[in-house]
Parts: sequence; C-alpha cells; structure tokens
Amino acid sequence: MPISVGFIFLALALYTFSIFRERIMGHLKTWIVVIFAIGFTSDVIGTSLMFLSAKVKFSMSIHTFCGYAALFIMGAHLIWAILALWNVRNCEKNFTRFSIYAWLGWMFAFISGIPKVSSVIISWLSQR
Repeated sequence: MPISVGFIFLALALYTFSIFRERIMGHLKTWIVVIFAIGFTSDVIGTSLMFLSAKVKFSMSIHTFCGYAALFIMGAHLIWAILALWNVRNCEKNFTRFSIYAWLGWMFAFISGIPKVSSVIISWLSQR
C-alpha cells in the first residue's frame, strides 16, 4: 500500500505542477505535457496497485466513483493537451479554460480518499 500511495502523491505533484505551470505560462509546451503524462501514468499505476491490494475488489463509494471519474477525465485531459500541442482548432484555448475544473475534480477524488475526510463527506451526505 505505501508504494501505491507514493505513486498517487507523485501524480498529485506532477499533475498540479503541469496544470498551474501551463496557466502561468499561458500556453502549452511539450515538456509540460510530458510531465502531465507522467503524472497520469503515476495515477494509473497507483490506482491499479491500490485495486490489487484491496481486500474487497470493488465497492461503490464516493471515493471509488470520484476516483475513476477523475482518472477518466485526466486521461481525456491528456489527449486534449496532445491535440492542443498539435494546434488542432481551438484546443489550447479551451484546454486552458477546462484545466482548472479537471484538476479540481481530481483533487476532490484525492481528498475523498483520505480516510478521515472520506468519513466526514459520507456523514455530511447522509444528513442531507
């Protein structure tokens, strides 16, 4: 489990760096997309290792749903970044607008995986 957590924290660092670096620079560079891709790969590896080490192979929870949704969005976001590098239509302009929302979704999934936070979210939702 510590190795999988390490990969998830690496994904956090690389994904956050690439999103905010692109926002600061105002445009994508190849090296930013490479860091983004390494972050995505780290997230896939970390998620896969967590899945393999879990005692219960699948249980639907807020974290599970958000985690897989965030992984899907992050993958689509990476494809979008590659298209933006290739100057496909307005991909870069729209990529910059969408990036922060994709990152926020990923951060919610990340935070919901922290046991104490996850239990607070579940109790808050059950009161509604």
